[in-house]
Amino acid sequence: METHKLSAMLFGEPLTRRCGWDSIEETGQALDCVLRGAIDLLGRETGADTPAFKQAKREWERVLASNYDFAGIAARRAAMLFALHTLAPVRDHFATDEPLLVTDLEKRVLPTAIPSFLNGMAQKPDSLVVLVSMLCTAWKEDLGSGY
Repeated sequence: METHKLSAMLFGEPLTRRCGWDSIEETGQALDCVLRGAIDLLGRETGADTPAFKQAKREWERVLASNYDFAGIAARRAAMLFALHTLAPVRDHFATDEPLLVTDLEKRVLPTAIPSFLNGMAQKPDSLVVLVSMLCTAWKEDLGSGY
């Protein structure tokens, strides 16, 4: 299985350094691969027969079934950010290649961004992705986490 960089899946690559993906479909497929692994992991950790997991899986499948367009990629990226926020094994997987990004997401950015996203019923995944991108790249100040 080919491993894709977390930063490329979440934020894309600069025009001067594209990651080799030929299309938005390849970006979507890379995200789908990770998201399928995350929901499988959640099922193993919580029990695949619980009503809560079944509901989460239904919602996750809706994201995975969305088109590979702006809205679909934004939804997948938001789901990836949520998985990074809630599942340590997902963070651990990406920390081997991008430890500074994963640590920043875990300790500073996601604890700030994810609660307000969830309070808004997760209705604006594109806004979450832009917020996280800005906090990771342009706004490096402490956000109250002490990190």
